[in-house]
Amino acid sequence: MKPYYQHGGVTIYHGDCREVLPTIESVDHVLMDPPYSDHVHNKQRRGGSAHRHGVVCEGRELGFIALSSELMAQVGVWCATSVSRWCGVFSDTESTHLWRAALCDGEGGLEYVRTAFWRKVGGAPQFTGDRPAVSCEAITLCHQAGRKRWNGGGRHGFYEVPIVVGHSGRVHTTQKPEPLMASLVSDFTDVGETILDPFMGSGTTLVAAKRLGRRAIGIELEERYCEIAARRLQQEALPLEVA
Repeated sequence: MKPYYQHGGVTIYHGDCREVLPTIESVDHVLMDPPYSDHVHNKQRRGGSAHRHGVVCEGRELGFIALSSELMAQVGVWCATSVSRWCGVFSDTESTHLWRAALCDGEGGLEYVRTAFWRKVGGAPQFTGDRPAVSCEAITLCHQAGRKRWNGGGRHGFYEVPIVVGHSGRVHTTQKPEPLMASLVSDFTDVGETILDPFMGSGTTLVAAKRLGRRAIGIELEERYCEIAARRLQQEALPLEVA
């Protein structure tokens, strides 16, 4: 498959990851932020409050379909056979067990290591007032069986980073903050390694990888986000402070 964008160690594919992944032989790491589960999408259709990056969505379309169990399983199998080190997956906390099963169950599956958390600083409260607000997103961390290594020493797997808001460059419904992704890239990968994001969105993971000297591959179904990501990557890559 011909790349949509390719420059400076970064490659973007426009297409369905189920079709693109079989053309990629292997990568060192996967860092991905897949679509929401049915749990969150069903809340949207009922007109309830769904929280993503602290944004309250009442009766509003998210702009993408829910993650199916079939897609989750296909991505899980590919990661288990094609990722040599870490696989990190963002999700609502209710879905962490599903990703753990998709990545680790079955012969040759990855090994579950830990669930880290992103504390969404600046997120909205629970406006209905009948339950606690969503404060964190889970990051399910898996690895090939055997010896493991990360660059974080004895620190906790807890990332307290402000959400992305409109005036600070938010261009995607579920856009992750660049300092958050830079911290994950710095903690779990090494310079020169290749990181894959099969649900690339606006390309934040790829931008962080490029700035920190890693190679990166992104896959995105929506062409407009491929265009946005390519523009972001073409901008001057300034050094990024990582807490």
